[in-house]
Amino acid sequence: MRKLGKRLVVLVVAIVSIQLDLFAQGVTITPDPVGLGVVGKMYSGATGSPYLYNDWTNGTVTLKDGTTYQGLNLLYDQQKDELIFSIDKNRMQTFMHPVHEFILQVANGSGAAYTEKKFRNGFASVDGANGNSFYEVLAEGKVQLLKRTTKTIVEERAPGATIATKQIKPTMRYYMTTPTGFVKIRKDKKEILAVLKDKSTEIAKFAENNNLSFKEDEDLAKLVTYYNSLN
Repeated sequence: MRKLGKRLVVLVVAIVSIQLDLFAQGVTITPDPVGLGVVGKMYSGATGSPYLYNDWTNGTVTLKDGTTYQGLNLLYDQQKDELIFSIDKNRMQTFMHPVHEFILQVANGSGAAYTEKKFRNGFASVDGANGNSFYEVLAEGKVQLLKRTTKTIVEERAPGATIATKQIKPTMRYYMTTPTGFVKIRKDKKEILAVLKDKSTEIAKFAENNNLSFKEDEDLAKLVTYYNSLN
């Protein structure tokens, strides 16, 4: 019995030490009190998920002061545009200091163990976004390809229904950062080639030879990456 008591004391001390260490490094240990009780099912009375992924995802976080944390359990709330972490995958916690970038390691069924998804803020304030708004970085380089997903709660009434229901709906917007500015784009071949007009012939040929679509995120990222390799 004494041994069990000692083990419990050691465990409690270890947990408190971890939390104090995180607090000292700029991470809160206070759960977000609103709407975080049931992940991916209900959110402020709405159906649908506010999160990018409903399950905790391993990732790396970099704060605006340059501090980096690795191996955190992360959830990205796209309705609040807020990053949440947990030590034990039960207690949801928020960061005390502003986050600049985070990378999620998403498991996939292909040969690679996981795919990295990178998110960053500090871009232009457009379409309701500000300097703290997160964009997914699909391609890096002289020209960056960015994707911003926002989720909003809308009320919808099904045909014949008497009561409207709240639904969480995503909206995706795409942008490119170029030497001349921040450009909003549609996933349209003509429009994208116009933005990359100095190498439009090469880009069009590369897309055709590699059977790449201007409509798919992964293919579009390859096209922008190829464009950057030409400069």
